Amino acid sequence: MFGRRTGVNSAAKLSSSVRHNATRSTAAGFTLIELLVAMFILAILGTTAFQMLFQINAVRDGIDNQSTRLGELQRTFFWMAEDVTQIADRPVRSAFDSQLAPLQVNIEGQNLLELTRAGWANPAADVSPVRSNLQRVAYSLEDDKLIRQYWYHLDTVNEEPARRRQLLSGVEDINLRFLDTDGEWNETWPPPDETEPGIPAAIEFDLELQDYGRVVRLFALPG
Repeated sequence: MFGRRTGVNSAAKLSSSVRHNATRSTAAGFTLIELLVAMFILAILGTTAFQMLFQINAVRDGIDNQSTRLGELQRTFFWMAEDVTQIADRPVRSAFDSQLAPLQVNIEGQNLLELTRAGWANPAADVSPVRSNLQRVAYSLEDDKLIRQYWYHLDTVNEEPARRRQLLSGVEDINLRFLDTDGEWNETWPPPDETEPGIPAAIEFDLELQDYGRVVRLFALPG
């Protein structure tokens, strides 16, 4: 009887000791190996998260740059269409009192294209000086920038344009072609051996861009 009770007490003490040791082991925290493994996993996760953030920012910047570039192209072709499709057969007089054709091309040392266009609205005509709805416009390539410029008056007393605006950058070259009324393409205007050719039927702009390569736009002219 006494021996059996002693065995029970010993078993109880052993069980209590095991539970106590387990509690102490749990309370002691992670081992060094466990901490190293956890730090290694955190380092991998941090590196992966940083790379993902870097890629997201790079993609976002690329999208923003492409959006800005496409906006430049759209603005450029909008103004080309506005000017070319409203060309008017109206010569002008320069500041040196010489007559200039309604359409001039590849003016040496000056502009790629110069023309007279209609449709220049004057919404402030009631409060500002009255002016013509015709406008003299020129396009020039300066370094790699396409510039649009215009004069307030057709028969100007000042050779310098009134306003200049950069339309497009990254332009390596621009070539123009002109379609005459017989359906023939010409590299210049007026065509050779023609003194009064009038206005071409269409103008083709062939742009060589640094990023997009060759971009061609064709505009039909009134008439």
